[in-house]
Amino acid sequence: MFKTLFSLLALALLLSGPTASAQCRDPWIAQAYRQMANRAPVGQGEVCECNIHLYNNGSWGNYNELAGYVKQYLQSGVRLGYAPLANGNFAVAVLQGNQVAAISVLNSGGNVVASGGGNVVASGGGNVVASGGGNLVASGGGNISGLSANTPGFSFGQARGVLATGERRLPTSGGGTLVIR
Repeated sequence: MFKTLFSLLALALLLSGPTASAQCRDPWIAQAYRQMANRAPVGQGEVCECNIHLYNNGSWGNYNELAGYVKQYLQSGVRLGYAPLANGNFAVAVLQGNQVAAISVLNSGGNVVASGGGNVVASGGGNVVASGGGNLVASGGGNISGLSANTPGFSFGQARGVLATGERRLPTSGGGTLVIR
């Protein structure tokens, strides 16, 4: 049950990718994606690639500096996907290749509400299946692995600092990282 739910969630996250029409809260981010990647960012508001914390942990002095951080992020190998949940929050997955590295629930402001795979189910993840998720099985879902109730969560962090036991950093750009728990 959990494996099927998480597989469908992961498919929804991946398929909400680059074709999604993003309305980022910071218009410079959308502009930088059009310039650097010739596409809109994946996400909306402060969710997914629209989250300012992916780019030097939300700190830049001008558009050109931000565009450089967007380029660094795109070259980092980190991919994010998201799916809206029924309660207005979003499930956001961090992907490394076809492996899910972490999953967390974020609110529309891009803040982590719940961290880890088990919390996605508790936060309405079943609604992703009810939203036509069954149609996603034919779209290559078997290629995704690594989801379970024990899938770690993530938060936004700094490139330097003390990590708790079992945590690791996944660099995004500048001084920004995703801290995988």
